[in-house]
Amino acid sequence: MQDAITNALAIKVACDKVNVHYGDTHAIKDVSIDIQDKTVTAFIGPSGCGKSTFLRCINRMNDTIDICKVTGRIELEGDDIYDAGIDPVQLRARVGMVFQKPNPFPKSIYDNVAYGPRIHGIAAGKAELDEIVESALRKAALWNEVKDRLQSPGTGLSGGQQQRLCIARAIATAPEVLLMDEPCSALDPIATAQVEDLIHELRENYSVVIVTHSMQQAARVSQKTAFFHLGFMPEYDDTEKIFSNPSDKRTQDYITGRFG
Repeated sequence: MQDAITNALAIKVACDKVNVHYGDTHAIKDVSIDIQDKTVTAFIGPSGCGKSTFLRCINRMNDTIDICKVTGRIELEGDDIYDAGIDPVQLRARVGMVFQKPNPFPKSIYDNVAYGPRIHGIAAGKAELDEIVESALRKAALWNEVKDRLQSPGTGLSGGQQQRLCIARAIATAPEVLLMDEPCSALDPIATAQVEDLIHELRENYSVVIVTHSMQQAARVSQKTAFFHLGFMPEYDDTEKIFSNPSDKRTQDYITGRFG
């Protein structure tokens, strides 16, 4: 029954034999994975194993690194995202990203969230832009805390609020996929819990992929988990199975703390 439920979820991002080279360094080696819609997928593994590098392939952030070469195929809803006709800027409107360290723009709270809709021409006028900003802040569980100071600088918020502002900024363009690169590593436990609660809610509308160094966090927030090791992906399965009965000895050794 569980398999039937899992299989019923549409594939949002299909990755086939993805390799990443930084000059002579082979960072990602033949990784194939189907990432489901309306699911939180966690990438776990030791530091330097390729989790963030692979995450950055999904919205072509690696394009900004001159010596980086990506081969293989990554499809978003059937579209090859590395096709010559794909505009990376438009792709990043469909695939939002939240980074490890909260990085609000040096602008007002309102302008942080309005930035993406403005550059992509999503809002027809001020009233529609106001609605988009409010909706994104509500989805990021931040509206009630900032609605009376939207013109205040985003950099004046607490760390946890700044990260939720960055999530609001990422979802303001109505993306289909939300990538999160260790979004809680710079936050205290209370702010971390707030962001984790938010990730649960975001799953209703988005395919969420989170890189985390915390196995406990992966177990709490995700339904699927991929284990990375030395650029390979030895195992990808339901989170419950990965943590209770992994198939690969390398996964078992990592989960039980034999290396990391």
